[in-house]
Amino acid sequence: MPQKYSFSRFIYLDTWVFGKLLKEPKKIRPLFDFLTRHDLCIAVSEALLSELSDATHYHPDLNILLTMLPSALIKTSEAILDEEVRSYPNGRTDTLLLYPLNIELGRQTITQWLSSDKLNEARRRQKLDARKMKQRLDSVKFNFPPSKLGKYTKEQAKEFAWMITVQWLASTHPDFLRKHKNVKADVFLSIQLHAYYVYYKYYLDNREPKKLSDFGDLFHLPYLPYCTLAILERDMSNVLNKIKSHYKVLDGVAVKNVDFFNGWS
Repeated sequence: MPQKYSFSRFIYLDTWVFGKLLKEPKKIRPLFDFLTRHDLCIAVSEALLSELSDATHYHPDLNILLTMLPSALIKTSEAILDEEVRSYPNGRTDTLLLYPLNIELGRQTITQWLSSDKLNEARRRQKLDARKMKQRLDSVKFNFPPSKLGKYTKEQAKEFAWMITVQWLASTHPDFLRKHKNVKADVFLSIQLHAYYVYYKYYLDNREPKKLSDFGDLFHLPYLPYCTLAILERDMSNVLNKIKSHYKVLDGVAVKNVDFFNGWS
């Protein structure tokens, strides 16, 4: 009898981790067993698919992987934010699920989708947005000054996250913001995680982005607070675990790096 999945508990793998799995197929069967044992489903986001659309050499194997393992297309970051707004002042409780990939879509459909004009356009916009993020970081960093000691501190992170949340909502949901003058920013986990990540990496650690792909990490963040487990490249997981140790934005989410797969064969 085929295994049934609830598609309610998600594991998020970033693009780099997908690449590692495709290069080391012996890890796929243990991953299948792990997902089955814990009733986990691989979350396939628009951000992930957009990045993978460039890696055409991976498409045939990725096609097999997504139909072999329990995997599902999840809602867009815009849809998640809309649900956070609708649920306010309570936290969002909606499912991430759009539909299961390995049940609703055949392999041919996934291949066509990965090379579709729509996804190529999404990738073009993603690259453009990454360039805008770099320009925005360069222009606004000094609008949020360091502490009186002359350097950024962990104590400033919450204020920064609140400020980014209000600015974001002013752009995307101005009517909501007009109705709610004193916004409870902690409800908006998708924005909050973005803000904390930017603050920790580029303000607190004073790091400079070396390439546009550094900003590509930001496109994966909105989904993570609503997953059970995230396995990410090492630097990103390190930053997120620092955030997790001080703030509730990733409560209930285990964040691991690729060492998670050590010993799997």
